[in-house]
Amino acid sequence: MQSILVVDDNKDLLENMVELFTENGYKTYKAEDGETALEIINKHTPDAVILDMKLPGIDGWQVLERVKQDIENGMIVIIMTAYGEVEDAVKAIKMGAYDFIEKPFDNNVMLLTVERGLSSQKTKKELYNLKRSMGALPDGEAIFGKSEAMRKVLKQIEIVAPTDMTVLIQGETGTGKEVMANFIYGKSNRNKSQFIAVDCGAIPESLIESELFGFEKGSFTGADKRKQGKFELANKGTLFLDEIGNLPIEQQRRLLRAVEQKKITPIGAKNEIEADVRLITSTNVNLAQLVQEKKFREDLYYRLNEFVIEMPPLRNRLEDIPYLGKVFVQEATFQLNSDIEIISDDAMKILVNYSWPGNVRQLKNVIRKACLIASKTILPEHISLSALSEEYSFSQNSSTDFYKNLPFRKTIEDVEKRLIEKEITKANGNISLAAKTLGISRRTIHYKIEKYKIK
Repeated sequence: MQSILVVDDNKDLLENMVELFTENGYKTYKAEDGETALEIINKHTPDAVILDMKLPGIDGWQVLERVKQDIENGMIVIIMTAYGEVEDAVKAIKMGAYDFIEKPFDNNVMLLTVERGLSSQKTKKELYNLKRSMGALPDGEAIFGKSEAMRKVLKQIEIVAPTDMTVLIQGETGTGKEVMANFIYGKSNRNKSQFIAVDCGAIPESLIESELFGFEKGSFTGADKRKQGKFELANKGTLFLDEIGNLPIEQQRRLLRAVEQKKITPIGAKNEIEADVRLITSTNVNLAQLVQEKKFREDLYYRLNEFVIEMPPLRNRLEDIPYLGKVFVQEATFQLNSDIEIISDDAMKILVNYSWPGNVRQLKNVIRKACLIASKTILPEHISLSALSEEYSFSQNSSTDFYKNLPFRKTIEDVEKRLIEKEITKANGNISLAAKTLGISRRTIHYKIEKYKIK
C-alpha cells in the first residue's frame, strides 16, 4: 500500500485530505507543522508528501530543503499554494517538488496529480531500492545482470550517458526500458536536474499537447491557470518519452521542433520559452516500419535515432535469471518486510526453463508474489508463471508443459481475451488505464479489442 503524508496547519483541510486519501486506498499520515512532518518522513518515508508552504515553526521551504535526499530516492512532494503564488510554486519545483496545486482544489484533480507523480517516480524509487539492497556491487550489474548481452549494453551506456545525445531505447514490453532511461540519467551530467517521464500511450490524444508543452491561463475553456508542460519542467534535465510510437503525427512535428531548437511555445503563449532537455525515448514497436506506413515522421525518426540501445528480451539472457532472482528477493524483503532468504534449486530450475513473455517485469512480479506466500525459502509450489491469468499455475520443468495442461482445453487467446475484458471492466472502461495495468501499449490493446471483438 502506498503512503501519503499531508502537512497543513488547517485542521479541517487536513482531516478532509486524510479522509480523501484513506478512502482511495492510501496509507495516510498527517502533520500540522514542519517539525512533525520531518519526524514522520524520517520514521516512515512516505511515497508522497502533500505540503503546505506556510506552516508554524519550520515552514514548508525548510521541510522541502531538508527532504532533498528523500526526493532523490523517489519520494514525491506536491506543493499546496494559495491563489496567485505561482512564482513560489515554480521555485519549489526547482527545489525538487514534483508539482503544485492551488487552493481551493478539486479532490479529483488532487488524486490525479498524486497518481501521476507516484507513477513518474516509481522507477526512480525502484532504482534506489535495488542499489541499496545490492550494496557494493557495480550499479549497472546490480540492476540489469551480468550476461554478455547486458554487458554490451552497459558498455554502450558508459559511452553515451555523459553526452547530450538523444537516445532511443528499443525492446519488448517489460525489458526495463524506463529503468534503463533512468540509469542513463543517473550517469549523465544532468543528474542534478529533473528526470521527467511521460507515457505517450497513457495520455489521451487531446491532452498530449498541453501535457508536453503546457498552456497559458485563458488559452482555452477551463484553462483557469497557467500550466507548465513536461518540457518546461525538465529544463536543464532529462525528458523520457515512453512508447514514442504512440505519439500522434501532429505532435511529432512539434516535438521535432522542440528538440532541435530547445525552445517551446505553450498553448496560448506569444513568446517561446527555453526547454533545454536531454531527450530519451523508448519503443516496443518497429519505428522504421511505422515510417514506411506513414504513421511516424521520417525526420523525427532520424533525429531520435541518434544513438540506439537494444534491450535484449529475458529469454535471450537466461543466465541472468538466478542473479536477478536474488536481486528481486532482496528488494521484496526490503519493501514487503518478508523473511525470504533463498530460492530453492528446484524453484530456480522452473524460472530458468520458462520463456518469460513478460520479460523482467514478469519475473519481478512472480518473485514478489512468491515472497508473499512463502516462508524462508521459495519452493516450486510458490512459483506462479501464468503470463496471462492468475487462474493457472505452473510447477513443471518446462513452459511447454504449462501450455499443454491448461484446463478445459482453453487456448492462450481465450485466456488473453478474458484478462483484457477483466481489466477493462476494473478500469471502468478506461482503455489507457487497462493497457497500463496489463503492461501493454494503447495501440496494442486497441488491436486486441478489435481482434477479439471485445465490447
